[in-house]
Amino acid sequence: MKNQLLHLDKDQGRELAETIFRDMCGYNSGKPVPRKIIERSLRSLNDVYHQLEIKALISEYEKTCADGITMLLDGELFTCKALAQIPAEEIERIYIYLLTVGELNLSEASVLNQVYYDLWQTAYMDAGQEILRQYLQGLSCNADKYIVDDFGPGFFGMDISQLKHFFAILDGEKIGLKLLDSGFMSPAKSYAGFLLVTNSKQNFIGNDCENCISSGKICMYCKAGRQRA
Repeated sequence: MKNQLLHLDKDQGRELAETIFRDMCGYNSGKPVPRKIIERSLRSLNDVYHQLEIKALISEYEKTCADGITMLLDGELFTCKALAQIPAEEIERIYIYLLTVGELNLSEASVLNQVYYDLWQTAYMDAGQEILRQYLQGLSCNADKYIVDDFGPGFFGMDISQLKHFFAILDGEKIGLKLLDSGFMSPAKSYAGFLLVTNSKQNFIGNDCENCISSGKICMYCKAGRQRA
């Protein structure tokens, strides 16, 4: 599997996306929020749902490509401190991917609705990662194996500068994704990451932010950060 294009079913992730959206809005924090505000924000999804499209580009590599905190994939060297938490003998294979929910046309939207739409995009980006994980878990080669929570540049000791390595071996143009000179991706609501297949269940990301390098800047957009809130 190299540079395989996947169109992920956004309907499959609707319930999860709403949960994520509610978390980011603070609706699940226990603090009182007027019902009208909640209902309006949830209805805002109807304005942009038809524009959302979750696409992923993915490649597969052998477990021998991983060595300690590094991975050498098609000549590109990736480094992530969090990898040290997984015993090498547990790793079965590696998936590297790019994922995007595309761009939205917001030219006539109010400022408040633009905020809601931005959060919905982030929610579906998170949901898309889970849909991708479920897709890989369902492959026959991964039967009786486990898919480790994903990680990527900007999180858990992986510097954002490593994005260039993803684009060196994945053809982002296949999903309308490109790396800008600034080092960021376009469309902005996109993600680059890894998923590891292991022999036993591993949870080295969800409950441990020790190696994260974001310094609190993007915790509200991070699955681990929201779980700890």
